Amino acid sequence: MATTGGRAMGCARAGFLGALCAVAMGCSRPALTSDGKVVFTPPGGRRGASVITANGVEFMDVTDVPKPVIRRSPNDPWQPATGFLIPKDGVWRRTSRPVAIEGQGLAVVLRSSDALVPSWGGEVLLRIDAIVPPEAFPAARTSIREPRRIAIVLDGKSPNLAPLARVALECLGERDRAAIVDAAGARTVVPMLPGSHRTLLDGAIERVMAAAARTGKGKISHPRDLAGALAMARGWVTARAGEGSPGSPGVQQVLVITDGANIGGARLGAEVAALARAGVRLSAVGAPDRLAPEALAPLGEDIFAGGTFAEREDAVASAVPPPGDVVLEDVELTISSVPAPLRVLEISGGLAALSLDHDRLSLGDLYAGEARTEVARLAMPVWVPGEPLEVTVTARYRDVASGKWLSAQRTLGGKYADDVERIASARHGDVIAYASALAMVRRLGRVFQGSRVDQLGGLRPVVAMQADSLSALGRQSGDPALGTQAEVLRTLLDAIEE
Repeated sequence: MATTGGRAMGCARAGFLGALCAVAMGCSRPALTSDGKVVFTPPGGRRGASVITANGVEFMDVTDVPKPVIRRSPNDPWQPATGFLIPKDGVWRRTSRPVAIEGQGLAVVLRSSDALVPSWGGEVLLRIDAIVPPEAFPAARTSIREPRRIAIVLDGKSPNLAPLARVALECLGERDRAAIVDAAGARTVVPMLPGSHRTLLDGAIERVMAAAARTGKGKISHPRDLAGALAMARGWVTARAGEGSPGSPGVQQVLVITDGANIGGARLGAEVAALARAGVRLSAVGAPDRLAPEALAPLGEDIFAGGTFAEREDAVASAVPPPGDVVLEDVELTISSVPAPLRVLEISGGLAALSLDHDRLSLGDLYAGEARTEVARLAMPVWVPGEPLEVTVTARYRDVASGKWLSAQRTLGGKYADDVERIASARHGDVIAYASALAMVRRLGRVFQGSRVDQLGGLRPVVAMQADSLSALGRQSGDPALGTQAEVLRTLLDAIEE
């Protein structure tokens, strides 16, 4: 959609794509083979787009206009008329334009995956960045902590590791930067990202911990290397932030969440000393229900073990406190459209509720300095080609200090079309790429609606091509954010097993 003036519902296993190909500038029709590889064959100059269907990747000619799928009841499941559209050469060359909702104490930035909407009723991805600027709340100034660069190190297989790590993620602020490191194999799970991307960070942790729990059941176990993981974490938190990077954090911190097994040795002691010399704050929390504090003694003095699970949650929250006091309550976004009704199929984080003429997304309470990034999947109504589309997003929330309810809104505009080539070529690769990263950690449901991507080798081949394409597009456009998204995709490919 082009501009005209813009915590959690259960999310199903993902199978979402952004299929970009840096080397495909001269390639054309993509096809998915039985072993999951994507190949390109010449389309003979035909106009059209590629589409992910139940039979793989197929070419759709512009003369093949899909028929709308008519729903007879609100209880009928939504089904798309086509699979997931991509340009016929597999390359997206356009990026989104942000649309800002500017409210008192709250900014919501919207980015749409599409400029043109299929007249037969398509699906649009909407990236939502909700930001609470600390400068907007002078009364909460004393509560706002210093921003930080933090690496969370996961050590062991305890089922409590992920829930305890989630406490730290929920306390991240807009100006924080966070990375996830797995001591199994001493590998980065997610590189340093803004604290707003906690849904992505949370999903990656869940995937890695689930894989660790399956080791010994036909899965290869990576050797544990806590010293190596601490060295990698030190590298992330001490790396110099990019010039001009907003809110470059001054506190450097490593948080270890561990089952406490076999902690010690000369290498570990040397790395703990190296962290101290670098001025990095090291904290450790034991995950098991019964763990003697002496087990964590090699990690320094800022440790917590034993006690109830609630006490261990408090220990994590003490190590990584919220960015500030809660300043906004009951933050809710409503989404409506003309023509109507637009429907929210799911959202990566938060709660979604349906009503007759609009859908609601609840983000809950927000701290001063907090930020959230989520992706919503929207089903668009069927309409006439060439006619305009208006999507209105309204933010409604209560200011804690005054008790007043506040609101702000913005409208995104688009146009309906029935030319699959134009629709596919106008899609925005940056939004689709971020949704693909969320899909890799299984935080969004399958967009392909019946495609056999999972059975045909998974997303790995197409996401690898997407990462290459984002890097190329970032270099061509001079946009470093695209390069960062490419790095996220590559790191997830290395760390997350299908």
